[in-house]
Amino acid sequence: MATEILIKTGTPIVWAASDFNGAVSGYTRTYDLDIDSLADAAARQGIRGDLGAARANLFHVYAGIEVNATVVSGAAVYYYWSESISGTAGVGNTGFCTGVEGAYTGSEDGTIAGSVRQLRLMGVMSLEPDAEGSSANSVQIQKVGEISSPLQYGQPVVWNESGQALQGDGIQSFVALVPIVDESQ
Repeated sequence: MATEILIKTGTPIVWAASDFNGAVSGYTRTYDLDIDSLADAAARQGIRGDLGAARANLFHVYAGIEVNATVVSGAAVYYYWSESISGTAGVGNTGFCTGVEGAYTGSEDGTIAGSVRQLRLMGVMSLEPDAEGSSANSVQIQKVGEISSPLQYGQPVVWNESGQALQGDGIQSFVALVPIVDESQ
């Protein structure tokens, strides 16, 4: 009898603000990442999360963004991953991350562009002008990439290069790592 290797979707690990509303995305918040009102050219890091001692080899990365005003087609928001061998916030961080939720300024000289090169790029969200016009209060959800993390702990970093601030009450904004698990049957 032949053995099939199938894939199944594991439980998503989701970073979002404490007032996150998953009604549109279907996700449930796991860890803190508040990107409400994130200014253009600014970045924010989520709190350190635990992917599990035994974890999927591959995670699909989905993101939801609410922009504050109509964006130019193709405007971008970048998603990075800072991994660590330790569950302690200030230990083993890549790219000058702190392990706690807050502003990400990068290295000691405060350059985001230089410091994100030390992080792993998970993906890029290409934004489109909001279908609701200039009110721009609908969420844009995309699969932005995939990541395989050999280490148990990590945190996302979101860098807004969209040309606009993100929505001030972006209660539907999130970053989700969706485990894709191989299963033998």
